[in-house]
Amino acid sequence: MATAEPDGHTLLLTGTNLVYLPELYRNLEFDPIKSFAAVAMLTTWSHALVVSLSVPANTVAEFIAHARANPGKLNFGFGLGTTPQILGEYFKAITGADINSVPYRGGVQAISDMLGDRIHMNFGTTATLLALIRQGNVRALAYTGVTRHPDLPDVPTVIEAGLPQLAFDPDVCIGLLAPAGTPAGVVDKLNLAANESLKAPETLASFAKLGIAPKSSSPREFAAFLAAEARKWPPILKASGVKPE
Repeated sequence: MATAEPDGHTLLLTGTNLVYLPELYRNLEFDPIKSFAAVAMLTTWSHALVVSLSVPANTVAEFIAHARANPGKLNFGFGLGTTPQILGEYFKAITGADINSVPYRGGVQAISDMLGDRIHMNFGTTATLLALIRQGNVRALAYTGVTRHPDLPDVPTVIEAGLPQLAFDPDVCIGLLAPAGTPAGVVDKLNLAANESLKAPETLASFAKLGIAPKSSSPREFAAFLAAEARKWPPILKASGVKPE
């Protein structure tokens, strides 16, 4: 993508995890900021902290106390190189909880093992976890947004739960990028089309099913947001102890 023709015909749909890839992977052959032109932000979201039903905790404070009282006996599952991995490792770092980290190729496998009680803690999207929470298959302790999620009105935010460090507002942003050097006029035309698509009834319905909301922006606003994210996340990764692969 970074070496594609900058003609507006090849676009990258990606999340803000792109900006901290240098902290996770050695010898990247592209610069996450300089190699791309910001086109349009599409949506943002945060995550729910859930635990398995075998964990005797109904609040974040109770879970931290339980983890501290049982060092090395609980497992945290996550998709490798994902935002949930960073959230979980940062949670462990700021709470001092000794919880084993178990990487998976994707978050779905971690959830499956949580249902089998092999994983005890997970951070996930509402799209992945909402049905499981409502069915009582996992227990939600907190939401990492700065306000409660409308589909989880009884689940406190991490701020309310006493861990404001985990409220990153947002955890993830999904948007469109073009190769660096794409003409500004082309970028502006693509941005207008993207923002119009966010108003379409079918788009709004699909987003609602996933528990997310559309988030429009200008190319300049999206570029400034990505630059801020590139400054925000590296110190968090370092504090969490996540090592490059």
